Parts: sequence; C-alpha cells; structure tokens
Amino acid sequence: MTVPFSMPMLEASVRRVAAQPLPQQIAAHLRELIIHDELKPGERIREQPLSLELAVSRTPLRDALKILAVERLVDLHPNRGATVANPSVDELRDLLRVYSTMEGLGGQMACERAVQGDIDAAHRWHQEMVGAFERRDKLSYFRANQAFHLGIIAASRNASLIEVHGQLNLRLHRVRYLAIMQQKDWTFVSNQHEAIIEALDKRDGALLGRLLVEHFSSAWRALDLLEAQQATAVDTPAAAGL
Repeated sequence: MTVPFSMPMLEASVRRVAAQPLPQQIAAHLRELIIHDELKPGERIREQPLSLELAVSRTPLRDALKILAVERLVDLHPNRGATVANPSVDELRDLLRVYSTMEGLGGQMACERAVQGDIDAAHRWHQEMVGAFERRDKLSYFRANQAFHLGIIAASRNASLIEVHGQLNLRLHRVRYLAIMQQKDWTFVSNQHEAIIEALDKRDGALLGRLLVEHFSSAWRALDLLEAQQATAVDTPAAAGL
C-alpha cells in the first residue's frame, strides 16, 4: 500500500477535529481513504510503512485501526494485521435497504420536528450542490449531498435514528461515493433534490419519506455494477487460476 503522506497533510486533513487525540486523527484520515476508495476493499493495511508515512508510532496507529474496526470499516486479524473491510454485494444490499428505509423515516420525522434553522441549512446545502453541479465538480457535490441528507436526519431529533443511521452511513459511504462518481445523468439527480427540498418546505412527511427512499436508485445501480464487475473478475482465467 502506498499512501503519499506527511504529518502536515494529516494535520490539514483533520483540522476540523484538531483537538482530538492522535488515534482519532489518524482514524479520520484512514476513514477518508477508505470511503473515497483510495484504500480498496480487502487491501492489507501495512502498519510499518504507514506509520513512517504518517510520522507516528505504531501504537496510535493500532488504536486508530481499532476505532475503524468498531465502525466495521476495517477487519482485524490476530497476528496478521488489518485489512479494509470487504462486505459482499448481498450484505451491502441488505445494508442499503435498511439505510434507505431509515432515510424515509428520518424525512417523515424531520417534517414533524424540524425548526426553521434546519430547513435553512438544507437549502444552503442544496445551493452548494447546485453550484457543484454547474461546475461539474463531483467531489464537492458528493460532500454537499452527504451534508444535505445527514442534516435532514439530524432534523428528525430522534437520537436512536441519528446514531444508527450514522453508523450505516459510514459502511455505505464508499458505495454512495462511487454512485456519485459514476453518475452520468446529473440533471435527474438534481431534479430529485429539488423535489426533496420542496417536500421539506411543505412539511409533507409522507411525500418526503417516499422521495428519499426512491432517491437511492443510483446507489442500487452502483451495487449492480459492482456485482457485474466481480462476476467478470471471477470468470477471467487469471482469477480462476488457469
């Protein structure tokens, strides 16, 4: 694994949480690499070269890997180090089904409990998405999209929903990232967000819940593509060991 890196880069990547202990800072950086597909599923995380690249000892690095293991982003293997979690497509489908249902519920509850500040924040993130759409800046679009959806869930004021949704969001983050990166018809997705923000403005919980569930069509397509790619890899002579 090669991750060009230096301690100043680590400090910049976690500047929003600079007050956190070092293991949390390292975990935040590795989490970004995983969910943005720079560290691939199943890839071994080599502690020694990584600790040198990050200019940290192996103790906080191992503590960071334990944090990511709790989040199910990393698998720890006794006496064999750690690898990036590699859930099956079927497992990801199960997660996405639960996650999208939670989005729908969160939308319904947001319509009941949101204060005006929540709705104003949703509009600001929507405008960020519009700007990114116009610039064709998919990474900025993805980040604004994440904030937009998490903001709606936060507006539900349901602590249990927010907690579990946040956990699943981390595990599905890579799939949603790839869905945005693969998205060709941005106009369709942008129109979906227009409808979502309008339903929130009207506090139409039933409509907003349905729209949020339907909004995950691109993530479902990304899973279908991932499954097809895996099937192709298995069918090749090299993958079959021939």
